[in-house]
Amino acid sequence: MNSVPSEAVEVRLARLERSLRRARWGMVGLLLLVVAMFLAWYGVGGIVQREIRVHRIYAVDDAGTVRVRIGQDRPGIQRLSPVSGVVLYDETGLERGGMATMANGRVALGLDAPTTPKGTARDRVGLMVDGKGNTMFMLLDAQGAPVVMAKGADKGGTLQVLEATPDGKQLQVRTLGVHGDTQSTESDD
Repeated sequence: MNSVPSEAVEVRLARLERSLRRARWGMVGLLLLVVAMFLAWYGVGGIVQREIRVHRIYAVDDAGTVRVRIGQDRPGIQRLSPVSGVVLYDETGLERGGMATMANGRVALGLDAPTTPKGTARDRVGLMVDGKGNTMFMLLDAQGAPVVMAKGADKGGTLQVLEATPDGKQLQVRTLGVHGDTQSTESDD
């Protein structure tokens, strides 16, 4: 049988113990290095990013339905003018309003009805500034017909109160301006 002298075993055991201590200290040092790099990368106070660039951000509810979109319209969306901004959706995923800039130079804040008769705009409340700085505020009734409009332009503004005739083919319009008020009838034609 091979027997190893006890002195050799003790020397080898001492070397192994030193090696184990060095490995432990190395692991502690590596752990400290990783923590230091983590803190340097993410900052001591939390994750701080100076800038995030994305095309669109979607916020969804617990059912996965999009409730808020931040960004530009996707190609193919049918609008008077493409928009970039914040668009709000109801629990069914139907657009219900938003605040956005438009490709035609306008910036608008709008609130929409959930349902409308076919061919009727869903807009019900609108606040807009056009590309020239002119302003408009508009309220529409349940059928999408304007009932109140306030307009501001370079040389003053007007306030209009509107009502559809019983047959729905014309609008009775009363306009109040600084230089007086007028009453007129406008036709759909």
